[in-house]
This record gives sequence, structure tokens and C-alpha cells, in this order.
Amino acid sequence: MPWKTIAFAALALAASVPAVAQQPPAAEPEMGREFPAVNDTTIQCPLPQQRAAEALAAQFETRPRDLNQLSEQAAAFFNSDSEIGAMFRARQAEQFATDWPLRCRYRDANADLLESAERPRVVFMGDSITEGWVEADPDFFTSNGFVGRGISGQSSPQMLARFWQDVVALDPLAVHIMAGANDIGGATGPITADEYIGTIASMVDIAQANDIAVIIAALSPMSRLLPRPEFDTRPVVPQLNALLAELAQEKGVVFVDYFTPLRAEDNSFDSAYANDGVHPTRAGYAVMKVLAEDAIQQTLRAGEN
Repeated sequence: MPWKTIAFAALALAASVPAVAQQPPAAEPEMGREFPAVNDTTIQCPLPQQRAAEALAAQFETRPRDLNQLSEQAAAFFNSDSEIGAMFRARQAEQFATDWPLRCRYRDANADLLESAERPRVVFMGDSITEGWVEADPDFFTSNGFVGRGISGQSSPQMLARFWQDVVALDPLAVHIMAGANDIGGATGPITADEYIGTIASMVDIAQANDIAVIIAALSPMSRLLPRPEFDTRPVVPQLNALLAELAQEKGVVFVDYFTPLRAEDNSFDSAYANDGVHPTRAGYAVMKVLAEDAIQQTLRAGEN
């Protein structure tokens, strides 16, 4: 079933997505400002809504969840008979057709930031792990001049497509790039290891061409791809991380290893730091925070020399 490889946001959050999807529809989202498009029309994006308390509680619950049960829920969600899954697929198809990289997600926030004339110290570019970091520890970002630009479910090609708008245009001192979980999940189709590394390298090249220092982040562990429990992700993540480390050395940028301190002995995600085998809990983000701070200090010091 091809939809099983789409939208890591639903794949990895299979425990919470079905439950949330069964809730009553939310009110119509508030719309942002109008931006002129090149074809004499205007662009107006729905302003981001905070995730439901149930979804946040599910992600940051310290008690590990049953991965077999999550896999069953994921399979049911993507079953062709699932009404909720069909609704999700229809919404996603519409979004892919009209705004594949999801530039809308931060369009208004970027405009507000540019008008404030506040230059971010670091932009965190990523997927749900980056987006969840802002939700788990907002003070880490606001008190340090960091800006989160993570979008749940995104692959590295989607990030590349929005890199100018969400990173370069904001003129940060540095960018922290963390991508790849959804490439493994096939969120926007299959991708080879070389293509994945080439996409990350392209973001690095764009940043360096615009005098933005770069931090390449290792993928955190992944216990399993929930809808495909037969596929062993545990050897894949360290293999990609080795390629990321080589790329960082080649480009002369800092590599921050989140994988090693968060992994269990079998290279799965240590349940002390993630309850669904993919997304860090606040305990996991606390480990990552210390490593990120060291990497950022190292990067910014190098830029001063």
C-alpha cells in the first residue's frame, strides 16, 4: 500500500493521530496576512494552531508505550477502509498539490520576525523532532535567540525547498540542520542514501554561500517504522549518521551526535528518552539541549575567528 510510506507525521505519531483525528473538528483556523504572489493573486495562510493537549501529553508521557500496539494502530490508520485515514490522505494530497514544502507554515512568523529587525542567533531546521523540541522546551529557544523551523512529517527535500525562506531570509548566525527520519519513512517517496546526503549538502552549501555557519545534527535513534514493523530501522540510522559525520568533516562544519547518548544497546531509542521509539520526551530533549549548546558555542566561536 503506497500510502504506508507517506507522512511520517502520521507514521511516527500513530498512537496519537487516530485518537486526535476522532475528536470533533476544530474551529476554522485564523488566517494570516495577505502576501502578493507573482501571478497577481494573493497568498494567505492559516496561522499555526497549537497541538491538542492530548497529543502533547502522549508525546511527552514518560511511560513507554507498547510499540506493537502502536504498529497495529498505524496499520489500521493507513488501511484503505479507514475513514479517518482517508480524510488524512485527502488533506495531505491537497496540501502536496498546493504547497508541497509547506512554506505557509512559517510565512507569517517569518514576516513578523523580519519586521522586528531581530536577527536570530540560530535557526533550527527540521521535522517533528525539531518542532517538538520547541513545544517541549520553549524557553531554550526564546531565551537564547533561537528560532524553530521544524515541520512534522517533512523529508529533507521539502526542507531544502523552504530553506531560503525559513533560514537564509532570516539572516541567522547559524543553522542547525536535523533531517532524515521522514526520509527513512518515505514521506515524499523513496530516496537513496546518496540523494539524502546530497540534499543535506545542498542546504549546507546554501547556508555557507550566505555566510551562515552550519551545525549538522545526527539522527536520533529510531526503534521502528511503525506501519512496517518488519523493517529494521536500527542499522539504518547509524549508517546515515556516519555519512552525515563525513559530510560535516568535508564541509568543515560542526557535527553534533544525538544518537549515541539516546540509543539503547541494540541501537533502538532508549525508552528512558522516548516513549514511542521515535520522538524524544522532555528527558530526551534535556540530553540534546546540552549537546546543542556545546555545538552552537563551538560554531559561533569559530565564526568569530
